[in-house]
Amino acid sequence: MRASKWIAITAGVLVVIVSGGALAAGEYVYTSGTVVPCAINEDDLANSPEAFYTPASGNGPFPGSGWDKWVDYDLSAWWLTDNNYDAVEIPVSEEVTLSAWWIEPEVSNGKTVIVTHGIGTSRRDFNALLPSAMLVKNGFQVLLVDTRDTGESTCTDGRHSAGQEESTDFAAVADWLIDSKGVKPESLGMYGVSGGAVATSLLPAKTENVSAFAMEGTIFDFNAAATREVEFQGFPGFLWQLAQISAQLFHGVNLTETSVMQGIEAAGDRPMLILHGDVDQRLDYQSSVDFYNYAKQQGSDITLETFKGSDHTEGMLKETQRYADLLSGFFDRALTK
Repeated sequence: MRASKWIAITAGVLVVIVSGGALAAGEYVYTSGTVVPCAINEDDLANSPEAFYTPASGNGPFPGSGWDKWVDYDLSAWWLTDNNYDAVEIPVSEEVTLSAWWIEPEVSNGKTVIVTHGIGTSRRDFNALLPSAMLVKNGFQVLLVDTRDTGESTCTDGRHSAGQEESTDFAAVADWLIDSKGVKPESLGMYGVSGGAVATSLLPAKTENVSAFAMEGTIFDFNAAATREVEFQGFPGFLWQLAQISAQLFHGVNLTETSVMQGIEAAGDRPMLILHGDVDQRLDYQSSVDFYNYAKQQGSDITLETFKGSDHTEGMLKETQRYADLLSGFFDRALTK
């Protein structure tokens, strides 16, 4: 056999080995970096609309000692001790049922907001319960939802899909509210925290039945945000591209099927609000600025409210009343009865 043929064969074998190794690395990053608990986090078990607490040191929404000042922080002024709430089950497909709380205000303003949590938590997390309470105390009906693979909702594969499957689920949640609760599309909004904000940003492309969208932090350049998240999980950032290939090749999940830009464009004249701390370690504040600038270029009705010196979801603790006024004021203006 000629030397050139041996070289070609050897090179081919090396390509297969290297490619296989790369895909294996991508598979590991995908399966490890997108894991979410098909359960309620232990430090959230005691939380409910009528009493909820901030987590212990090391378990907060952002890393480092900066969280310690919020441990055992008193949120009792926002507890919904006099409000009715019911556990409900929402079938969003043949395979998936979402668990939620339907929370009613003492005096309703006739408007409803879907609320959901961030990645790796559930509806029992304080930073989903606190904004829910803000809305309920201002007269809104709230449906506080566990996404698939979290809390008490159906566990499909124990991984999040970067808002893709989740936003499709929430389009079905909107249909359920219309059919089961008599909610009108023009009186229905959605608010998402962190990873829930990503799903919220894609929702306009999935349904016309939600009329306003509020987000606690969000992303714009998905590749940049995913690279940042991979690094946050302790992996080299460049492995994100391999993880994306692995997700589609081995799991049939397209993490970029619907883009944030498509969500913005589909929103049209439906109002959007972003609330974001400018020293967020988890979701880069610049992503929200880029989201806002692109939306403005499209002629969108959008507002960006900055919480100076606040880390990930910390704005709702540092400036609680301002946060409540902005959130409830936005939906009050954006929705009609």
